[in-house]
Amino acid sequence: MRDGIELETDLLPRTEKPGRMSLSVHLEDAARLLRESGPTLADRYGWLETMINHVPDYIYAKDLEGRFLFANEAVVSNNGLSSVDELIGLTDFDLHGQELASSIAEIEQRVIQSGVADLGFEEPALKGGPDRWLMMSRVPLKDADGRTVGVVGASRDITARKNSERLMSIQARLLEMIIGAVPAAEFFENFAVLLDESSDGVQAALFIPDGDRELRLAACAASTWLKDTRVRVAGPQTAAHEIEAYVRSMRSASDYVRSIEIRASDGSLHAVVVLTMFGRRPDPSYCEFVTSAARLAGIAVDRILAEERISFLAEHDALTGLLKRERLDHELKEMLSQAALEGKRVAVAFIDLDNFKLINDTLGHDAGDELLKEVASSIRAAMAPDGTAARIGGDEFVVVLPDCGGDILDRVEQLRNAIGRPHLVRGHVLRPAASIGVALFPDHAGQPSQLLARADLAMYRSKRNGRDGTTVFTFDMAEEASIKLQRLEELRRAVKNEELILHYQLQRDLRTGALTGVEALVRWDHPVEGMILPCNFIPIAEESGLILEVGAAVLEMACRQGRAWQDAGLAPVKIGVNMSARQFQDAKLNAMVAGVLARTGLEPRWLEIEITESLIMNDVDAAVRRMDELTKLGVGLALDDFGTGYSSLSMLKRFPLSRLKIDRSFIADAPNDPDDGAIVSAIISLANTLGLEVVAEGVETEAQAQYLLAAGCHEIQGHLLGRPEAPSVVEGLLRSAQGHVPVEGTLG
Repeated sequence: MRDGIELETDLLPRTEKPGRMSLSVHLEDAARLLRESGPTLADRYGWLETMINHVPDYIYAKDLEGRFLFANEAVVSNNGLSSVDELIGLTDFDLHGQELASSIAEIEQRVIQSGVADLGFEEPALKGGPDRWLMMSRVPLKDADGRTVGVVGASRDITARKNSERLMSIQARLLEMIIGAVPAAEFFENFAVLLDESSDGVQAALFIPDGDRELRLAACAASTWLKDTRVRVAGPQTAAHEIEAYVRSMRSASDYVRSIEIRASDGSLHAVVVLTMFGRRPDPSYCEFVTSAARLAGIAVDRILAEERISFLAEHDALTGLLKRERLDHELKEMLSQAALEGKRVAVAFIDLDNFKLINDTLGHDAGDELLKEVASSIRAAMAPDGTAARIGGDEFVVVLPDCGGDILDRVEQLRNAIGRPHLVRGHVLRPAASIGVALFPDHAGQPSQLLARADLAMYRSKRNGRDGTTVFTFDMAEEASIKLQRLEELRRAVKNEELILHYQLQRDLRTGALTGVEALVRWDHPVEGMILPCNFIPIAEESGLILEVGAAVLEMACRQGRAWQDAGLAPVKIGVNMSARQFQDAKLNAMVAGVLARTGLEPRWLEIEITESLIMNDVDAAVRRMDELTKLGVGLALDDFGTGYSSLSMLKRFPLSRLKIDRSFIADAPNDPDDGAIVSAIISLANTLGLEVVAEGVETEAQAQYLLAAGCHEIQGHLLGRPEAPSVVEGLLRSAQGHVPVEGTLG
């Protein structure tokens, strides 16, 4: 104090003054006071001491022997003393002991002797734990004559910065692992090592979930202190707390134990890290560092798992986890090469689930997917440990069984039985059946693609033989397939070269004898083989999808012929055209029919499309929509082969039909067989009730015709009227029928 003015406090802002004063105003006031007061040396020393004590850094001065001459309050309190007077005259050897003080004394003596400052040296703090760091600067202390009389030191706590650098270093390591496509298991191991290295005395153990009720040890740099590698837990939400309690029970009471969760972006648990420190607690900043590192690890694991998932899905089926076709081809090639070197056999089993579409149609696609996963699991369990399985289609699988001896059929049967065991799906017990084809290396083929193709052929033979069975490939199957392929190519050319022709079968009214219509029946006028009936090529067309082109060509020819007969002066007759299931399901059907009618000029009412019961019963709602679209064009619809399907009266009422055609199988014995007769009578009665016309197919005798007339069926079709004939012959029949008035009850 000088002249009643206390400089130390007047240098600071007075809180009782109203308003807030800027720092520059305070400095100007301080300068004015200094000018007016003329401070003494003691004042200046007091101010300097006050300022130094307000600095949070550690500042001190020592003599040539390393004895403290001065230190600010930060140094005093850090050494556990109450005042600077207790520190004056002591050395670091007095405070820290020989081992720690020696390194300090060495640096300070070097500065004193060389006269060169030592600036910005980073070193662990002597107190505050191993996670605490200081940045030291030491300069020579000189007197007025320039002689070195000691050393002045200043240090700053850089723990926060070191933690940040450490976190950045770990972050860089994490990014390196991500870029390097490190697998998740290796990542966890490396992360545990990083935490072990992050501070002295730290041990890290990393546990990952194995289901909802168990944690499995995934990484631990020093695992000898862990008794078990698996720990039961109540659930993911309490897993961290429970694993911490488990580890704590094995450690000393003085050890620090803490668990940190590594969670995914969606909140699910990736892992739990358990940190232990021997006999001490970590600095709070270190805890923050570990928490931040765990968050980074969660992001890294998300990325790693996403890349692993992408890589997995590139080669594996997303639904079942089995191999995709491309990966199967690669592995099969390797297995065949190895088998060739060792002189061993390899079996390829091609599996197709029977009637799987029925599951999708009745229980829904989700149930179908669930069943496929169950089947895939059964296949994994049943095949040999060195076997390979793949899903190559909707309900198609391939299993490769290496080192096959003479028990191949037994092993495949075990596989089929495993697939057929009961599976509980959405409350339904399902027993899937499978048709399996088997081909052997080197017996049946030497190349992967050929082996798969021949196993596929054998599978289709199992389907043909009644399904739910196993067939081993034989070479006659390959020959048959080759013939079928050749026939398909010939049929493609036939459509292009207009080798398909139509013959027409007459339909006649039993009451009047009048011709009421014709049914168009396709034939193949083969350039070498001559006339081929539809039963010998339509199945191939349906199987290959060529039926769409064949059907369109048939419809075009029939409509064009109907219009030609009318243009030739003949009375119009209805022309019936059969339609396959593939055609009926085609989304472009309505547009195709409309286009044909427009091009040919045939009125829609003279076209009748014939569909079968089995065709429309697959999906009744979709069938009704498609039939409505066709009837809006003005086209008639006939239900062909009626009585052989499963339609009910309630369903028939929904169908916009114009005619029912009784299947020939009921006509043959109807006059003599009471059962067939009853069925025919019931169909005729049903048609009359629904207001539909009824036509009997396959009528071959006069007795059948008279029976049908008596039963109320007025129209017939069959060999009694004549076989299907070429258009020119039918035209003659139509002309001769014009003007002819037949007697009722005769055929004219």
